Amino acid sequence: MSHVDLTVSQPRVAQAIHAQKLLEENRGIGEESKTILNSFRNTFAHFVEPISRQRADLGLKFILLKAEWEADTFLSSSITQICMHPAYQKIIGMGPSAIPLILAEMQRAPGHWFWALRAVSGVDLTSPEDRGNISRMTEAWLSWGREGGYLAE
Repeated sequence: MSHVDLTVSQPRVAQAIHAQKLLEENRGIGEESKTILNSFRNTFAHFVEPISRQRADLGLKFILLKAEWEADTFLSSSITQICMHPAYQKIIGMGPSAIPLILAEMQRAPGHWFWALRAVSGVDLTSPEDRGNISRMTEAWLSWGREGGYLAE
């Protein structure tokens, strides 16, 4: 395992841990403080631990991230903006474990998952003549997923 230099962020992490301990020690906190504490915990987990290493169910994370991505990019016509959205990038950050989730979603409702699949799998299945043809691109990925065991036959 390689050593990661965290010297820049260690003071902030130490401060965050100290603040969390202070909040937890104060048993007489009100509802607003509890809300702030829960928000802090979620933010802390998000920035300290990548989504692929958090313990929650990956399927649930995928659904939540997909919902956020779709809500924020619904009216966008820019593929770059759609694919660079933070939630979409977090799905890519889930790594190969996201492949069956993405393919299952493509079976249900084809969409702009090609960038993510290419990034996570390292494979580009889109032939030059099929570029822009969502249905043909989708079928190519679904066939690949069945052949690779990511989808049931």
